Amino acid sequence: MTATWQAIEPPTIPINTFYVLDRWRATDSDALRRFDLDPQTARFFGWTVEQAQVKPDSHYDGHEREQANLHAWREGNRLSLAIRRRSDSEAVGWVELRRDGETANVSYMVAADLRGQGIAPRALGALLAWSAKRIGLQHVHLVCHVDNRASQRVAEKCGFVFLGQEGDEYQFKLNLDPTPL
Repeated sequence: MTATWQAIEPPTIPINTFYVLDRWRATDSDALRRFDLDPQTARFFGWTVEQAQVKPDSHYDGHEREQANLHAWREGNRLSLAIRRRSDSEAVGWVELRRDGETANVSYMVAADLRGQGIAPRALGALLAWSAKRIGLQHVHLVCHVDNRASQRVAEKCGFVFLGQEGDEYQFKLNLDPTPL
């Protein structure tokens, strides 16, 4: 990457007229809990709903999560942004980049009641376009479970190339155009 992302504040990135990518807020506790309690999210991110149900309230403390995300950003390790509905500022999902040298690994999730509306590929596309232009990101990897057809469709819509299967996961890559703003 040509620039370090911690040299700038976490961005607010428009997705469309209804959604925006934005930093996590202290008020996102309920959304974080709702995401963890979703069976599909739990299944594909490696926990169970039962494990999420017994987590202490402190795990979902929005203020602590906000500070942890800002710290990870400033350390240059991870950029996690909420997918936020513009009409009421509710967090309805997330997209995340995790630095791995000159490459970033990506993940995303959309609330169960909003899946199938094209929000994930639009959010991921917006983040990747911003990342290529603003911080010079050129290479992105995406991994998803072989049974997660929705995530595979997001990868396809965003132009990722299928690399192959490793265990129960599909591997994808995307090379971005690093043209600066």
